[in-house]
Amino acid sequence: MDTRATSSSSSRTSSENCGRSYTVRRGDSLSTIAARCGVEWRDLARENNIRSPYSLNPGQTLTLPGPSTYTVRRGDNLYRIALNHGLSTQELASLNGISTSSTIYPGQELRVRGTPRAQRTSPPPRRVAQTPPSSTYSPPVTPPPTTGRPPARVEPQDPQLGGGVPRFTWPVEGQVLEGFGPQSSGKSNDGIKIAVEPGAPVRVAADGAVVYAGSELQGYGNLVLVRHSGGYVTAYAHNSVLRVGEGAQVRSGDIIAQAGSSGSADRPMLHFEIRRNVTPVNPLELLPNR
Repeated sequence: MDTRATSSSSSRTSSENCGRSYTVRRGDSLSTIAARCGVEWRDLARENNIRSPYSLNPGQTLTLPGPSTYTVRRGDNLYRIALNHGLSTQELASLNGISTSSTIYPGQELRVRGTPRAQRTSPPPRRVAQTPPSSTYSPPVTPPPTTGRPPARVEPQDPQLGGGVPRFTWPVEGQVLEGFGPQSSGKSNDGIKIAVEPGAPVRVAADGAVVYAGSELQGYGNLVLVRHSGGYVTAYAHNSVLRVGEGAQVRSGDIIAQAGSSGSADRPMLHFEIRRNVTPVNPLELLPNR
């Protein structure tokens, strides 16, 4: 029996609906149970207070970990979310590939379970479940030889929305005032700033659903957030008037706001962001050339 760890993505595709508990069978290990039930073995061990050498016994009942993702709500911050899920702020940030100072938006999903990317290692030494005092040992199975060809690239898929990278369009016409990333001021821009005429129509960059429309995020002024397929979210900030409400379904090119200079803007502009879950992406890499 192959007792090696199974990646989180592959385990989910072949996982069973184990409910909230699982009864250990002969030959089970943390990694095989995790693969069968679609959870991370580290989460499974932590949930049941199992420590090295990670021994299991037939008939033992394990409690399965809860949800692996959390949808950000109004008023949330990384500290509060981390506290509610038994994590430190740094652990939560590491799980999602962001910094502890990153801005999070309502409607975005954060990973709250699993091992941080930088700390993922092989599974623990496994003791095959057995009835003591047996000392039966199951040797690891050698993986089949590879063909030498690199695996085909698969576009990331969002488990809820599906789809790959949306086809984004420019939300407004105008000159790019500030690009993505580190700036000469020492600050970093998570999007781009585009010059606009006051009151100019702001159009949604791709099909999606409005997950936030308001002015509660400091500095952003009147802000609209739209969630798209593939786990992408676009942000439209500094508007003068919002033309949509939360829950609205929008099509690419629909008018969602009128441009302005609300929030921290010192001139009429649109601050536009594209994020993959919570990670900022350079919009100029996904918008068409013009």
